[in-house]
Parts: sequence; C-alpha cells; structure tokens
Amino acid sequence: MADDMDVEIQNNTNGPGTQESENEYSSDDRSEKDNKGSASPVYDDDDGTICPICLDAWTNSGAHRICCLKCGHLFGHQCLLRWLDSQTKKSCPTSVDNIELENMRQQLEEAVMQKNTALQSVAKYISRERVLQQEIDHLKKKIQDLTFGSRSADSRLILQSPLSRVRLYLEKNVEVCTKGGCRDCRSFDVSIKNDLILISSRSPTDLFGGFGLKKLSLTNYKPIKFIPLHKNSIKDMSLHPSDNKVLTVSTDKKFRVTDTQSTMTILTVSLDSVPWACGWNPRDDDELFIGSQNGSVCIYDIRNLHSPKNTFNFEGDFSPIVSLTGIKNDNGLDLLLVAKLNSVWAIENHPGGNYNRYLLPLDGPFLSLNYDRGSRQLLVSSRPNSQTPYARHTVCYLERKNDPETVTSNVVHTFKGGSTVKFLAKTSCFIPNNIVAGHHETKRSILLYSMNTGEEIGSCPTHDNSVFDIKGFNSPSGKFLAYLNEKKLEFFKFNQT
Repeated sequence: MADDMDVEIQNNTNGPGTQESENEYSSDDRSEKDNKGSASPVYDDDDGTICPICLDAWTNSGAHRICCLKCGHLFGHQCLLRWLDSQTKKSCPTSVDNIELENMRQQLEEAVMQKNTALQSVAKYISRERVLQQEIDHLKKKIQDLTFGSRSADSRLILQSPLSRVRLYLEKNVEVCTKGGCRDCRSFDVSIKNDLILISSRSPTDLFGGFGLKKLSLTNYKPIKFIPLHKNSIKDMSLHPSDNKVLTVSTDKKFRVTDTQSTMTILTVSLDSVPWACGWNPRDDDELFIGSQNGSVCIYDIRNLHSPKNTFNFEGDFSPIVSLTGIKNDNGLDLLLVAKLNSVWAIENHPGGNYNRYLLPLDGPFLSLNYDRGSRQLLVSSRPNSQTPYARHTVCYLERKNDPETVTSNVVHTFKGGSTVKFLAKTSCFIPNNIVAGHHETKRSILLYSMNTGEEIGSCPTHDNSVFDIKGFNSPSGKFLAYLNEKKLEFFKFNQT
C-alpha cells in the first residue's frame, strides 16, 4: 500500500501542478493524463513529504497540516479544501475517487512522520558532529599550546625538561619592625635595575611619627634611608616600570608619587575613600591605577590630577579592591585586571577610550592576583569558602571568545593551600623559570610548584607563619624568593640540585 501511495503521489506531480489555473482540468482529462504517466512511474526523494497540489512540504499543525483521504492519499489541508471548492465533482486530486466531506479525516500518517523524524535526527546529529569536531580541534590546539608551547619567544608555556627538586637557603633577613605583633609592614618592592629594595614600615624615630619606606641596597642589604610619606599605614606600593618613581597608597586617604633617587615627593592626591591597591598603567607611563575600599577603580593621569581620567564600578559587587595589575597588548589583549574581595574582573581598553568589563569565572574570596608576561599566566590566590575548605593558588590563562564577545579565564593548575588564612595579604607569586610560590599556612611553609607539571618541587619555612607580601626575582647574584612577615623581610636563595 505504501508503494502504491508513493507512485500515485509522484505521478500526480505532473497533474495539478502549482498554478490555480490547472484546477480547471476535468476529471476525464486528469484520468487520461494519469493513464499516460502510469506506464513508467518516477520516484523522487520528496515522495511522502510534500503536498501533491502545491508541491510544498506539509506541516504537523496549522492551515497546511497533513490530512489523509479515505483512499489513502495525503495532502495539505488548506490545499485540499481549495481544490474541493473549485470542483463540481468532489473527488481525490490523485485517484479521482469520490469524496464525501463528512468522511474526510485528518490523520498524521505514521510512515511519513517516521521519515520526517529520521531526517530531522540525521540533520541534528550531523550538525552536532560538526560542532564537536570544531571543539576537538580547538581543544587539541589548547593542549598543544599548553604542553609544547610556541617556538616563538612569546609562547604561553615554555617547554622545559622536568624540574628536579629545588632547595633554598636563607641568605639574609632584614629587620623591619622591632615592635611585637606589628602589622604595619604590609608591602615591599624590588628594582634590579636600580639595585633597590623598598619596604613599607613605621617611622623609626619620634621626629616623624607616621609611616614611610625603608630604602635598602639589593646588593648588600644595607639600609640607605627612611623616606617619610604618610600619616597612617601604607596599604600598597608599586615601583614604576621604567622611571625612578614609587607609588604608595595609605589609610590616610591619600596616594603619593615619590622620586626613589632624591626621595622627594612628586605629587600627593587626597581621595574620598581609603585606597587599598595601586599600580602603574603599562600602556602609559603617566597613568596610574587606584583601587579603593568602596569597590571602585580610578585611573589618574599625573599630568592632570584635578579629577580621575576614568572611574570603574562593578555591578553587583561593592567589596573592596584587594589587588590590580595592567597588561599591555599581550596576546591581543589590553587589560586592567582587578581582584575585589568577592570577584575578579578584566577591564578591556578599546581604541577611542571605550572600556568593557568582563567577570572572570573564579571562586573567591580573593587575596591577590599577579600576571606573568613571560608565560602569559594569571595567578590568583583565594581564601577558603563554604564549598572549598582550603586556600587556593590558581594559575590560568586569559582567552578572548567571540560568541558572545568576552574575555574569560581557563584554569591550568590549582595549588592547594592551608585550611586557614589569618591575614588579607599577598600570599603567592611567580618565580622566573615557570615556578609558582604559594603560602601554605597549615604547613607553615611557602611551597614551590612547577607550572609545567603542576608538581610540588620545593619549599621554605615561614617564621611566625605570617606572609604579608612575597616576590620572586633574578638578580646578578642568583635567583631569589623574598617574603615579608610581621618583623622581617627574608631572602631565600635558590640552590637547585
């Protein structure tokens, strides 16, 4: 029956056609035409899927829904009604059998629907296969980048032989505060080019009762001078990447820019909110970033300090800014990375001064962030939360996606920290040659990890089990890890074996 039905429908495609004028053919004409075509029926891929009257595909509902006559032939409901209205003798357009309107039934032909369903399933799986193949190709490229790196100098990860276990020994500790339980020394910075160490601390004399920076020589660790700067404690500091300038922010609601050579203050700006974090704009030597307790980030141009050049707020999160850093044209991205207490954001700068904000998919609450230009990796440290009962030091890379257009982060490694974090501080850093250092409060140590393998490769002890700031660097005398605790700045030198 199904074969006969298909033949009858196909033969009819040369009958009524698609023009209404063809509806004027008499029943005899149609019979004669059908007889001529019945000798050699032709099958088409559209058999059973289109209406023989209009040659369009019928639907499952609506005016053109499929209907079946008593003789078994299928038509679009609206087309059949138009056909019957135009005919004196009510008959099937295909078989010329008489039709009684009261016997006309609408029916979803099971065979036809099975065919439609099968075709739809095939199309769906073909489309899905293409999407999955694209995803496989994309992931293969990521794996290649992460595992083998690029042969160019700006590769994301540089392939190296597996790192052997590294050992560190304490080379020097510099006393910063003699007061017991002092937490006023919160940050430090190192300039290899200028042979300089700067440490935030309380004034050592009663003549100036505020806070400032201790200036030391990196070569011999000898103190050079104390630079008085602020009335209250210093929250953060940042050396200029090319000039002899240092930026400091304090709980006295001010930020200062100071010449590190002459120790003279270049400028002082009062703020409406307590600043928590600061940094220099790598795109412009005269611009700096200030992150505040009220959750906003301001960009200042030191050539025009009447008001901020730009101010950024973050929808849904008014928590303080704990850390920030800028990225200059790295892998096609020009970003300001901002770690708030509860979220991490990437602010993209577009030509013409337009900015977009992107929320990165990372879990807080957050302690700090760092960006390594050489490996193009982002390091974010987080405190324990209700879902994860331990601290984390997460290494990830940034990626642009176009559908929808966004900047996101992809996790490479997550290094487990301790079950407690006493202080809101900078507890992790990058070290040259693809090493990450992170404080593990439970183990009372700073652990070292390989960025290539994710394995722990070394450690060093922390005295008093407090880490307020930490940095790794290469100097002419070797590779170092330095960290600041409540009383001292301690320098550990690498002795790889």
